[in-house]
Amino acid sequence: MKAKVSAQAQQVLNALAARRCHLTADEILENLEGIGTATVYRALDHLTEMGLIRRLSLGRKSAVYEYIRTNHMHFVCETCGSVFDIEADFTGMAAEAAKCCGHQVTWCEVTAHGVCKDCLSRQKASTDEG
Repeated sequence: MKAKVSAQAQQVLNALAARRCHLTADEILENLEGIGTATVYRALDHLTEMGLIRRLSLGRKSAVYEYIRTNHMHFVCETCGSVFDIEADFTGMAAEAAKCCGHQVTWCEVTAHGVCKDCLSRQKASTDEG
């Protein structure tokens, strides 16, 4: 039997699906009217358990949530803190690596850290000026 999604959880899911980015619980709360903080957190937990969204820490203070669309990796800018999706699926490689130990991979999370192109451009511009 499939778990039911409440009207409030559906609003949270819609907010994540519409934004196509990684949002904290507070950012989701800012986008919704008439839903309390505790309700948003319960909805996020429920949607995560159902496998409709994913909770990620990505080295930040607050967890972020994303609507699950495709397998992809994340790039976190160490300068500005922005998080970018990069279309790349490492699940097959992880599955092969785990197979030798008798494990089965269901999904794979890969996060790269570095400096995004916008911050690199700003750094280059300030170096050129100096």
